[in-house]
This record gives sequence, C-alpha cells and structure tokens, in this order.
Amino acid sequence: MKRLGKILCVLLAFVTVFSSASVAFAKEKVTPVIVMHGLGGSDLFNNFGTENESMIAQYGLDTSAMLRNPTVMQEALKLLDKGRKVNYDKLFAALGKILGATGFNCTPDGNPQPGQGIDCAWDDSLKYHPAYFELRNFSINSFAKQMRDLIGAKNLYAFNYDWRLDVHETAKQLRKLVVAVKKQTGAKKVTIVGMSLGGAVISAYMDAYKEKQDVARYVFLNGAQLGLDTARLFRLDFTMDKKSVLSYLKHLETAFEGGAQRDTIRAILALGDARIGTAVEKLNREVAHNPKMRKKFYLTALKPWMTNCPSPWECIPYGEFDACVKQMSKLGILDKKSGLYRKITRYHKIQGRFKRNLKWVKQHGADVMIIANYGTRALPLTSKTNNHTDLIIDTKYASAGATVAQYGKKLKSKGRYVSPDKIIDASTCTLPDNTWFVKYASHGLYRYNTQATKLLAKMIVRREKLSVKSVKKKYGFSQFIQTDEKQHIKNV
Repeated sequence: MKRLGKILCVLLAFVTVFSSASVAFAKEKVTPVIVMHGLGGSDLFNNFGTENESMIAQYGLDTSAMLRNPTVMQEALKLLDKGRKVNYDKLFAALGKILGATGFNCTPDGNPQPGQGIDCAWDDSLKYHPAYFELRNFSINSFAKQMRDLIGAKNLYAFNYDWRLDVHETAKQLRKLVVAVKKQTGAKKVTIVGMSLGGAVISAYMDAYKEKQDVARYVFLNGAQLGLDTARLFRLDFTMDKKSVLSYLKHLETAFEGGAQRDTIRAILALGDARIGTAVEKLNREVAHNPKMRKKFYLTALKPWMTNCPSPWECIPYGEFDACVKQMSKLGILDKKSGLYRKITRYHKIQGRFKRNLKWVKQHGADVMIIANYGTRALPLTSKTNNHTDLIIDTKYASAGATVAQYGKKLKSKGRYVSPDKIIDASTCTLPDNTWFVKYASHGLYRYNTQATKLLAKMIVRREKLSVKSVKKKYGFSQFIQTDEKQHIKNV
C-alpha cells in the first residue's frame, strides 16, 4: 500500500506540474490581438464630455436634415424627370449649408474642431467592453467577436480613433496602445489587424516603428494602405453612366443581408431603371462634364463638408497624388501652405515606401496576412469604374500589387498565382505567398459566424506562420476563395 501511495503521489505531482506547465505554455502562446476599424468606425462628438455633447452625423451626412429641406427634395425630384430643369445653384447651396453645419470638417490644418472627440479610446481589453462585439454584425466587430470565440476577450484589444485625421498621427496613438498591451499582458509581441483605413494606419505604424520588431503579425483586411481610385475625384475625374450605376446598385443590394441598408438600396432601385438613368445622365451632362457647374459643386457642396479632413486625401493612390494636388490647389480647395498639405504629403511619402516596408518586416520575422476582395466594379463616379473592387477599394491596391483584369474581362496570364477565373495574377503582389483573394465579398461586410469570417479569424490567430501553401494544407482553401450571399465559401 505504501508503495502504491508513493506511486500515486508521484503521478499526482507529475499531473500538477504538467498542468501548470501547460497553462503557462498556453498563456505564452496566445498573442494579444489589436483590431482597428476604418472610416466611420468610431462615433464622433461635438462638445465632447460636456452637458452639450452631441454626436456628429455619420460621415457628416445629416440625411434627416436633407430629407426635411424643401430645396434639396424639390431639386432632387427634378433629377428624375427629363422634362424638368434642376436649379443646381440652389441645390448645392442647400447641401453645403447642411453638410457644413454638422461640424464634420476639420480645421484648415487638418485638426479636429475644438471640443471634438470620441468616446471609446480604450487601453484595456475587450473583456471590459462586451458591447463592442454587438455593435454591428459586420466589419471589424464581427471579426473581433469571431476571434473572441478562439482566444478569449481578454486577449483582444480595440484601437478606436478619429478616422478623419492624419494616419501618421493616428499611428503614434496606436504605438501607445501597443506598449500598453505588452505591459498588461507580458507579451513580447502583438498582432495588429487593420480593416479599410486601418490598413493605412498600419502602413504608417510600420514605417515609423517596424524596427521595434514587436509585431508578430500584420493583418490587412480590405486595406486602404495604397489608396483607391475613387480618390481620382480629387483630380476632377468625375464621370457617370447609367449602366455602371445600375450595376453597382444591384451589387449593393446583394451585399447587405437584411437591415436598413438593403431596404434603402431597394427603395432606390424601386424608382426604376428609367428614372435612375435620367438622374445619372443629367448629373453627368450638367455637372460632372460641365466645368462651371462642377467647380460650383466642389466649392459649394464638397468644400464645407470634408475637404479639410486628412484621411480622404491619404487615400489617393501614390501615382495620382501630384495630379490631385494640382487640380485641388487650382480650384481653391487645397492650400499648399497649410498644415493639411504638410500632413498629406508626409503620408504620400510613407505610401511610397509601403511595399519596401512590407518586405522588410517579412524578412525580419514578422508574419503578414493580406486579404483583398474582388468581383464587383468600382464606385461609378470616375473613369475607373471597371476596376475590380470590393465595392470600395480596388483589388490591385488592397493586394499590394496584383495584376487584375478589367471588370467583365479576363487575363491571358498563366501560372500558379493566376486565379482559375483568369481575373487575378497574384505573382505581381509584393508578397504573393501571403495574399489571399475573396470573390464577391463586399468591403468589410464579413458577418459573424459565417464560413468566411470563421476561416479568416482562424488565420489571424493561428500560431504557425501563414502562407498560401500552409493555409491550403491546414484548411483546404486556396489563394482564391469565393463566397455567396450567405458567405459560404469554396475555392474559385
């Protein structure tokens, strides 16, 4: 009996030690994850922290005020009727007054107006902010919720920020959170996940802090790090056509499953192709291609709304920057002596170093995961509407360099990096073995607990290094994945 007791004691001690070691090992292996939203991800407030605090309308678009304004409604209805003449002077003046009154625009130096702020600048884990997971059933929130199921809320942090502002300055705030997370958790490294504009923030962070080497994995989800061609509106590339607009609206309808967004799109489509076409043709002929009226639109409606905000300027692709600056300076919208100009020029240079920075972090041990979507045309407001996008960001930019066929066309390329549908050639990506493409998935609209979101969340928190080959071996999915309306996934 004594001998048996000794054996049991030894076994018990072994189990205790092994269990403790296992827990320590597990804790050591969980890398904290910082998730970061894009445009519109944090609510903005006027008179923040005072009894007069009020929320700024989302994107500065006070739609209720527009619907209540008789001038806006009267002139908008005239757009639908071929026989009625629109008074654009009155329409643009009314829009400019409404948009300018929201407080959305920044100061001429690209700073927030006095007294503005956000109410969600946290430095503790999402364990203490459970409402974050239910804020919306898509975007970065759904990814955070999916990752919570895998690694726990205590290992998740949200970097919330004023998304109107300069991403270089925002990256400084991100640095403070990275340091705080490391201190709180004892981790040597973190994973940073940026969606949409969050990709540009990661780009600025990488440029400034890559040599700290305390990021285990950089994740770009539909990232705006290299901009989007819709920003060509800054170079006065403004054009519309009926076919592209109707096609885009129908893509939008399928992008939103339920909710007010789909109802809104369906209400617009219910106007009928003929009326929508009439409005598009009028706007194209009488505004977009009428230099005098186009100038009035930019100066009267757009300028009061958002042209002092740095982040839209920082979404201009590198090769388009000079032309955009030239046109907006000539028009009187951009002052090249302003703080705004200094900020956007600084990020323009960072953007030019992005691909080199991406290679540097990879060569120095960091993992990289780039997700780019395709299968829908670009926003139908510029000559680049036939680019493949995720509804917002062009696939060639989100992927850091893929060669992409025009919408409705196919490539003649061959090779292992060419998609089976002949739309994507990933061999020209900066990191082709760390870049994945999701067909028909819309910008940021990944929903919780769908096959698509589950797969990407598993990839984000995976301990092993990521590559096209390793993901195919582990999960069975290739570099090119296709989704349906329910976000079921299969290989293209």
